[in-house]
Amino acid sequence: MPDSILNFLALDRYFGLDWAAAIFMFLSMHRLGIHKKDGFVFAALASMCWIAFNLIAHSPAGVVANVIIAIMAFRSLSTWNKTHPKNNIQTTQDS
Repeated sequence: MPDSILNFLALDRYFGLDWAAAIFMFLSMHRLGIHKKDGFVFAALASMCWIAFNLIAHSPAGVVANVIIAIMAFRSLSTWNKTHPKNNIQTTQDS
C-alpha cells in the first residue's frame, strides 16, 4: 500500500481504538434497528473505546460525552424489558 493510504488509515496512531469504536457503533445501530437489546452493549463498548481514544487525544469533552453515552446505554439496557413494545404486547395478551 502506498504510504499516503497508510497515513490516512493511521491504524497505529490511536492503537486502533477509533476503528474499534466505529465498528462497535455501526453494530449497535444495526442491532438496535432490528430491535435487539445487545445493541446497547455494542454502544457501551463503542463509548469505552471512544473514552480511551479521547484520553489519548487529550479531549476532555469527548471523555465526558462518552461517559454519559455509556451510562445511558447501560440504563437503556436495564430498562429494555420494561419499555420494549413487544414485551408490553405479550404482557397485555397474558392478562
